[in-house]
Parts: sequence; structure tokens; C-alpha cells
Amino acid sequence: MALFLLLFTIFYHSSSSSAAYTVGVNYGTVANNLPSPSQVASFLRTQTTIDRVKIFDTNPDILRAFANTGISVTVTVGNGDIPSLAKLPAAQSWIAANILPFHPQTSIKYIAVGNEVLATSDKVLIAHTLPAMKALASALELANITTIHVATPHSLGILSSSEPPSTGRFRKGYDQRIFAPFLDYHRKTKSPFMVNPYPYFGFKAETFKLRVV
Repeated sequence: MALFLLLFTIFYHSSSSSAAYTVGVNYGTVANNLPSPSQVASFLRTQTTIDRVKIFDTNPDILRAFANTGISVTVTVGNGDIPSLAKLPAAQSWIAANILPFHPQTSIKYIAVGNEVLATSDKVLIAHTLPAMKALASALELANITTIHVATPHSLGILSSSEPPSTGRFRKGYDQRIFAPFLDYHRKTKSPFMVNPYPYFGFKAETFKLRVV
């Protein structure tokens, strides 16, 4: 079972009156001899406290397996599909095919539009990411779905500095030209600004040295 638990992410929620941690996992399927989606969903529901899962597509078998489990799911639009979804009719068709058959039985929480698009340096993908996010958000609204938010995960490469966190700054040229429109969209739609931190990668070399010793 451990094969599909590729990366743990801790989600922290706080308010003036309470604070809580929830644990989510990326559910990858690029491997051999994996358990079935129904086995995965049952294992997470009955044997763990994990209550959030991110998948890297809109696999219908996985979405059906997580129906009525109480586990929230983030689905992903492939990078290659982004340009075609920048127009509302295409976004509406995508929602009709990939969200409506499973909502609300499966608790789809977020639609991730691509993955680390800026890191690809593909000008076409970069130019179409925000329009695709807006089109999908509009398609959800037209379908009377208010519980799903649309975002896009970025890599930490968007920062010129990140250590200590208080010195964090967007890379030169990213702040106004790229992220000002993104942040305005997130503010208006109350959607999250997503980042893939990979916190353990930076310690990999040191960990290897310790094991050798």
C-alpha cells in the first residue's frame, strides 16, 4: 500500500478560536502492481487519518472509488490541455465530462490547472493558464457548483529567495507581470495560491551522507 503514498503534505488551518491539521497525499498511478482505486480509498478511509487526496488527472475509476468516503479530492488538468480550455465552451464541456458525473458524491475540492507551468518556460502554456482557470471557474458557476475552486500549483522556483521564509520574494519580473493578475484572480474567487514545496528534497544529500557514515 505504501507505493501510492508518494508525497505527504500537511495542511494547516487556523482561526482566532481553533486550529487543526489535516493530512493529504498525492495519489500517483505511474507504477507497477498498484492496488485498485477502491482498495486505496478503503485503506485511506479505514486505516489512516488522511482526508485529502490529489490525483494527477481526472481518472473516473479513482473518482468513483472516493465517492461517499468523506475524503476530499483535487483533480488535475494536464498541461497539454490548458490552451484548449481557455475558452468558456471548452471549459464547460470539460466540467460536464470530468466533474458533473461525480459531483457531489465525490467531494472534489479543487481543480488544479496544470502543474508547475511556469517552470516549463512554455510561453503558450503560461499565457493560457490564467484564462483557462477563469474559464473553468466560470463554467463551475454556470453549473451552479460553488464548492469547487480552481487554482494552479507552482514550484518554489517562482521565488528569488525563500530562506528564511520572511525574506521570500517573487523572482524579478514575476511579481507584476505574472503574479499580480494571478493574485487578483485568487482574491476575487477566494481560491488558494498553490505551491509544491518538496521540503525533503533539500535534505537528500545530507541524509545520504548520514547513512553512509
